[in-house]
Amino acid sequence: MMNNMRALLRVQMLNAWRGLRDGFGGGKSKWGLLLLPLALAGFAPLMFAIGAMYLSVYFGGAAIGRGELTLTIAFTVGQIACLTFGVFYVISAFYFSKDISLLIPMPLRPGEIVLSKFISIMIGEYLTMLPIVGPALVIYGIFAQVSWTFIPFALVVYLLLPVVPLVLSSLFSIVLMRVTNLRRNRDLYRVMGGLLGLATGLGFNYLTRLGARNGHFDPNSGQIQQVIAQQQAMLDRTFRYFPTSTWMADALQAGAPALGAIPFLVFVGVALVAMVAMVWVAEKLFYGGAVGGDETRASGRKLTREELTKETSRARAPLWALLLREIKLLNRTPSFVMQALVPIIIMPVFIVMPLIQEREFGAFFSNIAAHAGSPLVPAVAVGAVLFMASMSAVPATAISREGKHFWVSRSLPVQPRAQIHAKLLHSLIFSAINVAMALGGLAFFKLLTPLNFVYVLVGGLLASAAMGYAGLIVDLLRPNLKWTDPQQAMKGNYNVLFGMLFIWLTIAILAGLAVLLYRFAQPLIMPALIAIFAIEAFLLGKAAGAIADRRYVQIED
Repeated sequence: MMNNMRALLRVQMLNAWRGLRDGFGGGKSKWGLLLLPLALAGFAPLMFAIGAMYLSVYFGGAAIGRGELTLTIAFTVGQIACLTFGVFYVISAFYFSKDISLLIPMPLRPGEIVLSKFISIMIGEYLTMLPIVGPALVIYGIFAQVSWTFIPFALVVYLLLPVVPLVLSSLFSIVLMRVTNLRRNRDLYRVMGGLLGLATGLGFNYLTRLGARNGHFDPNSGQIQQVIAQQQAMLDRTFRYFPTSTWMADALQAGAPALGAIPFLVFVGVALVAMVAMVWVAEKLFYGGAVGGDETRASGRKLTREELTKETSRARAPLWALLLREIKLLNRTPSFVMQALVPIIIMPVFIVMPLIQEREFGAFFSNIAAHAGSPLVPAVAVGAVLFMASMSAVPATAISREGKHFWVSRSLPVQPRAQIHAKLLHSLIFSAINVAMALGGLAFFKLLTPLNFVYVLVGGLLASAAMGYAGLIVDLLRPNLKWTDPQQAMKGNYNVLFGMLFIWLTIAILAGLAVLLYRFAQPLIMPALIAIFAIEAFLLGKAAGAIADRRYVQIED
C-alpha cells in the first residue's frame, strides 16, 4: 500500500504543480510563476488587517487571563472555512477530475485513491488557512510566555488543522455521491447539497455573531477586553461545537510543556482516527459513487419522425444559439455551477450580515432615506455591483472551461468574435443578479428612486460588460485548457486573480473620479460614469473580438 500511496501522491503533486504553473504561465511558460509574489503581495493589506484584529483580541483577552482565545478563535474560523468550502473541493477532486477514469481500472484500493486526493486537497488548504491562522500563531508566540514546545507543537497543529473538517466534508461528499448516483437528476442534487453546506456554514456564522451583537470591534484593547468579558459564556458555548479548537489552543498555551502534551496527543489521535474512518467509508462507498458518474439515464421515450424533424430543422439566430451553448457548457459540470453561484450568494451575505446585527447602524438607517436624491447613492450601488463582479470567475475562465473540447469552438461556422460576444452575454446573466441585489438593497434602505433605478440598471450592466470583456481578453491571451480537474479551470485559474486586480484598479480610479465630480459637478456624476462605462465596454468589446479572431487559430487545446 505504501508504494501505491507514494506513486499516487507523486502524481497528485505533479498535477498540482502543473496546475499552478499553467495557471500563471498560460500552460506554456514557466515565467508566469514570477507573478506569484505579486499575487501574494495583493493579500498583504488583508493579512495586516487580520493581524491587527488578533493583536487587539490577544491583549483584550490577556487582560482577563484569556489570551489563548486568540488561538481558539483562529482555529475555529479556519476549521469553519475548511468545512464550508471543503465539500466543493472534495467532490471535484474525488469524482470530477479527469484522472478518476484512469485510476479506477488500476489495481488500487478505493481508500488509496481517496487518501492520496485527500492529502493533496489538504496541502492546498494550508495556503487557504495561512492568512486566517498564521497571524494568530505569530502574535501569540511573540507576546505570550510560551514554552519551548510551542514551535514544534504549532507546526504539527497547523499541519493537522484541516484534517477533521476535511474528513467531515469527505464523508458527507462520499455518502452524498453514493446516494444521488442512483437518482436521475444527480447533478442537481450535488449542486443543492453544496449549496446546503454553504447555507449551513453561513447560518452558523450568523448565529455566533448574533450572540455578540451587543459588542463591537474597536482596536482599543480596553473595549475589546470589555466585549470578551461580557461574551465569555457565548464564546465557550460556540467552542463546544469545535472541541478540536480548544484542544489545539490548550496544547499551545503558555505554561509547562506537560500541560500541553495531553491535549496535543488527544488532537493528534482524533485527527488520525478521523482519517482512518474516512478510508474505511471510502472502501465501502467510493466506487459506488464514482463508477458510472459520467453517464446519464435516458428517459426511455422515443421520438417520432415528425418530432425528430421538428427538433433538427429548427433554426436559431447564431448569437442566441451560442448563448444557449455557453449555458449548457457551464451547467453540465456541477463544480462550474458552484463556482459561478457561490460569489453571488456569499458576498451579499457577508456585506449585509454585520449591518443587521449592530445597533449602531439603526440610527443611521433611520435617516438614510433622506439622502435618496444624492448622486453618490447610485455611484456607490454601481461600485457594489463591480465589487461583486470582481469575485466572479465566469468571464475570466470562459475559454479555459472548454478544456480539451476547445477544438469544437474552432470548428463552428461562426466568427470567433461572435462566440466571444455570446460568452459576454452569458456572464451578464450573473451580473444581472448582482444588479438586482444592488437594486434590492436600495429598495430595502428606501433609496430606490426612479432615477436611481435607471442609473444602477444601465450603469451596472455597462460596467459589468466592460469588466467581462476585460476578463475574456485575459483568458484569450493565456487560456488554461490542460486542466485535469474542473476546479483548476475556475478556482485554480489565475486569470480570475488578474481580472479581479483589473476591476479593483478600475473601482479605485472611478471612485477618485466620482469624488472630483461630486466636488465640482455633482449632477454629472452618473451620466459621466455611464458614458465612461459605455465607451470602455465598446472599446474592450472591439479589442476582444479582434483578439479572438487571431487567437482562436493559435490556441492549442
